[in-house]
Amino acid sequence: MQSYTIGQAARLLGVSPDTARRWADAGRVATHRDEAGRRLIDGRALAAFSIEVGQG
Repeated sequence: MQSYTIGQAARLLGVSPDTARRWADAGRVATHRDEAGRRLIDGRALAAFSIEVGQG
């Protein structure tokens, strides 16, 4: 499945990148790093999280 950057995930969820970053830092949504070192969120994890926070 596709992965999304913090910025992309924030746009999809309708929140600021800072908010999405804080959620990731708090462990509310799992991230992994790509070869360039950017944090990515798996699409399935993002979909599940969006339902949890009422954004989906």
